[in-house]
Amino acid sequence: MFHLDRGGLSEAMSYFRRALRWDTNSAPLHEALAVGLSLEGRKEEAVRELRVACRLAPSEPEFPFKLGLALNEAGRLEEARVALEEAVKLDPRFAQAWYNLGLACEALGQSERALGNLSRAESIDANSPQIPYARATILARLGRVEEARLAVRRALEIDPAYPEAADLLQSLAR
Repeated sequence: MFHLDRGGLSEAMSYFRRALRWDTNSAPLHEALAVGLSLEGRKEEAVRELRVACRLAPSEPEFPFKLGLALNEAGRLEEARVALEEAVKLDPRFAQAWYNLGLACEALGQSERALGNLSRAESIDANSPQIPYARATILARLGRVEEARLAVRRALEIDPAYPEAADLLQSLAR
């Protein structure tokens, strides 16, 4: 991780692989290798390593969360949704997983589910401007302008310097 944090991806990957030869049953090592593989653009291999981490530590919500993100990057949206649902099942207070589950549902055309998941994320993490902003974008797309305005105003209350939220509020005023 030292090398990865300092931009030494190839050195980090060498250490991750060596560590996995020593301990193939370490979920965190498979996760670390998956992060490196993702940075190398090797999405399918990253997914494979995260599946191993999930199998090795089935009660750890971080692994299906990261698997969901990796599957999303690989364009496998339905599988991403399933993995993110597993993460929130394991930890119902995992706001970031609820947020990403909302985005996955929206990408799958499930807007009402997306809004519900985003509302759940916002109830857990009331200090994230990204969550009400995401809700606002969905509501605006659905033509629910007044609800979108309220959501985007909430994002701007949290972060008055959020440029995308300010732009959306301005476009909703038209």
